[in-house]
Amino acid sequence: MHRAGPRLARRATIAGVVALAAVLAAAAPAPAASVTLLDPAGGGVSAYGGWAAWTHEDAAANDTLLDVRSPNGVVSAAPVAPGTGPFEVELGPRAGGGVSAVYERCSDPARSLGCAIYEYPLGVAGASERALAIPGGGSDTHPAIWKDRVAFARANAGNAKRPDAIYTWTIGGGTPHAALLQASRGGHEPQGGRWPKGLTGEITALTIGPSQIAYVTSVLNGSFGESTLWYEPIGGRPELIDQETGGAGNVCPPAFLSPLVAGGWLYAYLHACDPTGNPRLDRLTRYRRGRAERARYTFVHHGDDGIGSVVIDGTGVDWDDEGVSLLAPVSWKRMALPVAQTFCSRADPFC
Repeated sequence: MHRAGPRLARRATIAGVVALAAVLAAAAPAPAASVTLLDPAGGGVSAYGGWAAWTHEDAAANDTLLDVRSPNGVVSAAPVAPGTGPFEVELGPRAGGGVSAVYERCSDPARSLGCAIYEYPLGVAGASERALAIPGGGSDTHPAIWKDRVAFARANAGNAKRPDAIYTWTIGGGTPHAALLQASRGGHEPQGGRWPKGLTGEITALTIGPSQIAYVTSVLNGSFGESTLWYEPIGGRPELIDQETGGAGNVCPPAFLSPLVAGGWLYAYLHACDPTGNPRLDRLTRYRRGRAERARYTFVHHGDDGIGSVVIDGTGVDWDDEGVSLLAPVSWKRMALPVAQTFCSRADPFC
């Protein structure tokens, strides 16, 4: 009988220990998640690089503040002027290192008119906000930053079919680059109606990564609507990732919220607003080609809660149902790739 030599025996023993450790690790319970309320009057949260920022409603002063949580957990108001509406803030890496917040200030926040984009570097002593002088003019909203590049939506005043355009721009550079938006082809609905041709939809959320953007469009036709999550390489074509439809029976308009590109995944939160009001139909999902996973946590108490943002924050999640809260850590489970819902009889991104 052939006997294994000492080196081979040691290898077999080590392999057995590693295999046993893997089994025990898989069987071990996940660390218990805990929830911390960061701001009961906060909303519209974003996070990056250990920082988080959100809009704080100052009811006494009848205005809004930009609140910031530093990597050491301290929450304070950023030293910037108060706003008259939500800041729509998003955090991202700053060219040369560090983290910047970009946000909008509007002369008419209720209608998103007269909006300009500002940048504020976080954690820099004596720093102040600055307006980004983006060429071309217009009302610019939904800003996002990645180093020296920003993405934003610009209103197309009076254009019902194409109410918004998306641009990327190098800070301090020339003409912004327009992103390609998918337009509806027109077609009949099973309900007997017809979607108009040429709709691109309203931009309701936008983010930027090292070489890509992701965004959400909302298209309405009477009492029916679609919220659609898109992924698009900068300079490339949009790719449909997920889509949810809604109608008069829904408890609120369904929507994808706060897309984010991080660690090779695209994250987004589906606020389903199902007619039954079931909160478990909401999901925080991360997508990678051929794979989808959802967070093992229900972030709302009721299906019609007014949630506006759910974002990854390190190993945890920040969200704004009934104030800004932090869940840490978050665990994930694999799910079937979502099938884009549609009102059409054919499999088009839009009818």
